[in-house]
Amino acid sequence: MKRKILLISTIIAISQMVTGQNLDDALRYSQLNYQGTARFAAMGGAFTALGGDLSAVALNPASSALIRNFEFAFTPQLSYNNATTSFTATTDDFVSRMSLAQIGFVSSLRLGSGSGLRGITVSYSYNKNNDFNMRATINGISTASSMADYWAAQADGSYTGDLSDNTAGGYMAYETWLIDTLSGYYDRYASVFSQYGDASYTYGQQTTRIIDNSGSSGEHTIAFGANIGDKLYLGASLGVTSIKYTGHYQHTESDNSGLIFDFVNFTYTDHFEANGDGVNFKIGAILRPVESIKLGLSFHSPTVYNIDERYYSNLTSVFDGDIGDNKTYSISKDPSRYSYKLKTPARINAGIAIQLGSSAIVSADYEFVDYSNAELSQGSDGWSFDPENNDIKTELRSTGNIRLGAEYRLGALYLRGGYRYLGSAFKEGTLNEDRTSQGYSCGLGYRQKGFYLDFAYSGLKSSEQYMMYPDDYLDPVGFETHRNTFMATLGFKF
Repeated sequence: MKRKILLISTIIAISQMVTGQNLDDALRYSQLNYQGTARFAAMGGAFTALGGDLSAVALNPASSALIRNFEFAFTPQLSYNNATTSFTATTDDFVSRMSLAQIGFVSSLRLGSGSGLRGITVSYSYNKNNDFNMRATINGISTASSMADYWAAQADGSYTGDLSDNTAGGYMAYETWLIDTLSGYYDRYASVFSQYGDASYTYGQQTTRIIDNSGSSGEHTIAFGANIGDKLYLGASLGVTSIKYTGHYQHTESDNSGLIFDFVNFTYTDHFEANGDGVNFKIGAILRPVESIKLGLSFHSPTVYNIDERYYSNLTSVFDGDIGDNKTYSISKDPSRYSYKLKTPARINAGIAIQLGSSAIVSADYEFVDYSNAELSQGSDGWSFDPENNDIKTELRSTGNIRLGAEYRLGALYLRGGYRYLGSAFKEGTLNEDRTSQGYSCGLGYRQKGFYLDFAYSGLKSSEQYMMYPDDYLDPVGFETHRNTFMATLGFKF
């Protein structure tokens, strides 16, 4: 287990405490949780071959070529995201948000009949592809470690006068008396939990971490499609993506039982905001070899993002005073900015859709993505990100995602269901090698000649092992998330 913890420590724990661009950032913006119209969501997003939906255009640009009218639709959604953590206690927390999942239109021009070009389409769609909103609380008694020990390890090797330049966390901990130099040394440190190296380590402090993240990513897609003989549908698109993410947590350790000499509590707050824009292109095709079967294939280029971050942190400690009054020490890291580029991995989607009589459709998609191809570059201070990109190559891998969907028609009423499986992005031997996600969805639709109204529920469950900070003696926190999304689409056809 210690080997796995060490392999992942620079990925999860450091990224959660110390502002810096690394594997965690690259993975967060590279993994996609496709959202869109209620029909798309209800059928698990299995639309690479099925097409004919405004959100499917972002998955396979040839999808628009199957739409033969002018069509407009928009989809508001309500998300309810629950998180359960297991430290030495099990704690539940949640957050809910209203947002726009999708809006778009497609215009179709019929050109004739026969085996040649029968029609062309142009479409615009916006689709949310990630929901970053999450609130989680970690709570329990620490019996073998403290975040102050990590800061002491950070500071090791630096003289006290150099701490502010060499290690932000170690400097803040030193200034608030959570760490100090060992007796007789000027560049070795220990925490207050060992009386700065003069006694054995004593723990038993109440530890609480509140994580409050927010934001989303989405894509504006302009696509062109062509219908060739109602047998072959081709498409190409340009995607303009946007990211808005806020990562925030507050970490508190309190000696409620009076076990640690002089120490009362400390609270550390870490906050950063990221905004980014990127560009990609996609090409795709849908082939109908026979009337009841469609085969689909699409290629998504890497998205190249320009990302700008703003971040700050602060730390406050409280100690017993000499005459009964507590002493408080505080330090803040002023807000700073940093910008860099991120290239996400390319994706390949393949799918099949089968019409069963006049009432039912089943569809299946397979998506291939190699997360080890993500790459950070061009830091605003000239940093090349070679160590971070090496971590990406070493820790991440290629994986496959599966999407399944079904629809059954009862006159003007449609019943829908779907399933999603998202493979782990982490290589074997890392702490989160088994971090997969599974999703279930269902929906109901009502359609008439000129309009339609669809409703859907989509749920996505995942679990991982979370390290609050790197320490061989710290057990990972069990972390389960359940994302619940309710949406409604109103569409018009002309």
